[in-house]
Amino acid sequence: GSGAALEVADVVLMNDSIERIAETISLARRARRIVKQNLVFAGAVILMLIVSNFAAGIPLPFGVVGHEGSTLLVILNGLRLLR
Repeated sequence: GSGAALEVADVVLMNDSIERIAETISLARRARRIVKQNLVFAGAVILMLIVSNFAAGIPLPFGVVGHEGSTLLVILNGLRLLR
């Protein structure tokens, strides 16, 4: 297509395999679902760490380990899209 069409299009077919559209839609839905899972999980962990800090006064290193551990789990969950 023309350069202007390529600039404004949300999706561009670069070859004749129109069958890949269904695969692309499926991947987009999986990505949206995994992003929502990651947001809910990360928010829940942060909320739990805040509440436990005020309720029990957890030491800072435990809070850091909890937060960074949840970050690693979110990254691993996102890597499922590569399958």
